[in-house]
Amino acid sequence: MRFWVQLDDEAFPVEVEEIEGRYRLRIGEEQIEVDARFAPSGPCSLLLEGRSYLADVRPEAEGAYRVDVGGEGHRVRVEEEARRALLGRQGPAGRGAQRLTAPMPGKVVAVAVAVGDAVNPGDPLVVLEAMKMENEFKAAVAGTVREVRVQPGQPVNAGDLLIVIE
Repeated sequence: MRFWVQLDDEAFPVEVEEIEGRYRLRIGEEQIEVDARFAPSGPCSLLLEGRSYLADVRPEAEGAYRVDVGGEGHRVRVEEEARRALLGRQGPAGRGAQRLTAPMPGKVVAVAVAVGDAVNPGDPLVVLEAMKMENEFKAAVAGTVREVRVQPGQPVNAGDLLIVIE
């Protein structure tokens, strides 16, 4: 399963695979093996690449968590990549470029922009129909539409590039 993780001020995608009660995390080209045990209260136990850690995880505002491990504290927010895409958030919000990809197979119902259009965060870009539900995808950044690779009625697969904003 793919997630988008915000660790303090840095955001990046993470792929998590569960294997016999343990987890394999892929962060970019790096792969990390993790064994995690969560207690009903108190710190959780982590075994990362053969090293043992205790992590204290406390919920904070806005869906974030405070994670203290080995004397270091971090603010962490984790979101499923498909949910993030459905809400129109791709990459760090408000800056840089956005490459909107289809989070699931479906059919393009509407395209709200054209190449050269100026967009702001929250502006509608495209509507996909998947499993008899329409999902509107919105701009996560301010910029100019550089590519529109779909048209209404077109079928798309998960991962297909739909729109590029720079």
